[in-house]
Amino acid sequence: MFSHRYKFIYPGLLGLYSFFNILILDGDRLFQAALPKNQLFPLIIILSYLVWFANYFIEKNTLPLFKKVHPLAVQFLSSFVLISGLALISVKSTGLIFGGPFDLTKQNFLLTLGFLFRVNLFLNCVNAIYYFNKKFSEKNLEAEKLKLLSAEARLESLNTQLNPHFFFNNLSALSVLIHENIQVADSYLQKLSSIYRYMLNNKVNELITLKEELKFLYDYMDLLSIRFDQSLSFKVEIEEESKSKLIPPAVLQLLVENAVKHNYFTETEPLQVEIYTKGDYLIVSNPKQPKMAVEESTGIGLQNISERYRFLDHSIEILDGEKIFEVKLPLIGSYENTVSRG
Repeated sequence: MFSHRYKFIYPGLLGLYSFFNILILDGDRLFQAALPKNQLFPLIIILSYLVWFANYFIEKNTLPLFKKVHPLAVQFLSSFVLISGLALISVKSTGLIFGGPFDLTKQNFLLTLGFLFRVNLFLNCVNAIYYFNKKFSEKNLEAEKLKLLSAEARLESLNTQLNPHFFFNNLSALSVLIHENIQVADSYLQKLSSIYRYMLNNKVNELITLKEELKFLYDYMDLLSIRFDQSLSFKVEIEEESKSKLIPPAVLQLLVENAVKHNYFTETEPLQVEIYTKGDYLIVSNPKQPKMAVEESTGIGLQNISERYRFLDHSIEILDGEKIFEVKLPLIGSYENTVSRG
């Protein structure tokens, strides 16, 4: 506290308060005889500054020498020793200047020491409050940093789940295509590498614009068209003003992949996935055409999306009806994201 940028102002205010306190309270004096006001005032101001800067000296030079002892204890005990010497010097100097009843006597020394002790005690009490408040703020800051680091680690973990999950799912499809049509397989591989590059580039991003995500989605649709031809179709209707809003990367790919994984479709019974915006939501829906033999689910897809939105203080809505499966994703405004992430 004693190194505060207003260290040249606070002692003066304290001295001013002490001067009026002595004037108002009968008997609260520095000497056995009353010192004229025009001489008492500068003396009080000087002593207040000396007490403050004695503590400043201790804070700067003594505290580093006693790191194993509580700094407040070192500050107070050291300051008491210094103000005792300061009281002796003050009374001796005043006696030399004014003489008579202001000479160095036991009573004058104790009165001056009592005044300096009260000033010092007050300053050390305020310093203790300042110290504990600072420590409390530092602990809160450390807790917030740890919380942020933990959250970022969790987000990285969630994003890391996407890449292997996506990659291995498509490697099996590529293996089939290689045996059926090498040219189609080559085209598929080119698309896959482009998509995977996009996912790696956005691995550390919390959010991207819907416009960027749609570019990625269209590439993924091309990938699926190579695999399923006319069996799978998409209907995409996005409001222009929604394209600047934000969503976590690769969530649309996960939802489309989820629809492909859990539904049966052929050229005679195609599956259409609809992707459209409505207000502040992006909606992905598909008719339920459940496979006869359901693949074992890893739970990564929807759970991953849900947890990533929870990380951003949002939640998704899932409608699992008799005929329609629908997921509503909140579209996050850039200002809203700035506020929520602090």
